[in-house]
Amino acid sequence: MKINILWPILFAMTFTPAVVGAGEDPEFGALFIAPGVEETFYTCTACHSERIVAQQGLSRDKWVDMLDWMVEEQGMQEIEEPDYTVIVDYLSEHYGVDRPNFPAPMN
Repeated sequence: MKINILWPILFAMTFTPAVVGAGEDPEFGALFIAPGVEETFYTCTACHSERIVAQQGLSRDKWVDMLDWMVEEQGMQEIEEPDYTVIVDYLSEHYGVDRPNFPAPMN
């Protein structure tokens, strides 16, 4: 009987870190929590997973090129200011070439 009660607790303790890692907020998935995360999350996840964003390691210029490509070639709606600058600032700081917040693998 005690095992039946403990099983859900053990399951949650075992698998929760794989879903919500250190520094992650369930609302924003794999994205690093910092100013600009909300704008970035909702803009990017309108078309794809936030993990695609988090896996990149681009310079500021390459993030700008990527957003331009998405508008010109993929049909993404242009991002208006001030959100555009907020998003590019966030991406270049937290998902730049040094990839300081590359997400841990999901188990």
